[in-house]
Amino acid sequence: MRIGIDAHIILPKHKRYDPKIARYTEQLILNLLDADKDKKHTWVLFFDDRMKKTKKFERDNVEIKHFPFVHYRKYLPVVYSHMMISAFLAAARLDVFHSPEGLIPFVYTGKKVTTFHYVPKGKSESNLFVRTFMLGARKAFAGLCGRANVIIVNKRSDKVLLTKVHKVKPERVVVMETDDIERVDWSVRVKELTRLYKRVAKEKEKRKRKGREEERKKKEKKVKVARK
Repeated sequence: MRIGIDAHIILPKHKRYDPKIARYTEQLILNLLDADKDKKHTWVLFFDDRMKKTKKFERDNVEIKHFPFVHYRKYLPVVYSHMMISAFLAAARLDVFHSPEGLIPFVYTGKKVTTFHYVPKGKSESNLFVRTFMLGARKAFAGLCGRANVIIVNKRSDKVLLTKVHKVKPERVVVMETDDIERVDWSVRVKELTRLYKRVAKEKEKRKRKGREEERKKKEKKVKVARK
């Protein structure tokens, strides 16, 4: 699999830098890479283009990429910057993309997994949450949830909020319980994430097979009509 992970939050210079989420993201990536001893997967890591020191993440099966023009984002319309990032992700031809801190490009159509470290307790809180916690996204929280194929949360109570208050389908919310994101049992978490990535990637392949089958049937139908 080609697994993409958004790592731009790691850079301290980022205007929405959160040290706890940054450390969590770094540990998540390093533990996933170390666990893939047989190099079964290709890991595509996306950093802020101002972050040049990425040696600790380098492996034979790792591709380092830098989101272009990230430090110019304040001068760009939000929708345009998200379109640019979506195109950049699409060019990487990923089987699954994971955002460990909730950034979901508006128009990226690939398979997406995201982690919400906080879920608003009510609809009235959603707009503030979107502006503060979701890295500049301006759409409604409901739309934000809708763009992820799977949402990871750290507490069962967060899943209840997402399903009961924000009407997210229960099957799209996965609980990976963590009391403190700086004290994760990585031996367990890596296995959970790897299984999840495979599941989401298989859903993508099923869609492709279905599309190919539908296309084959259309061609056969055209051939039959032509023969008549």
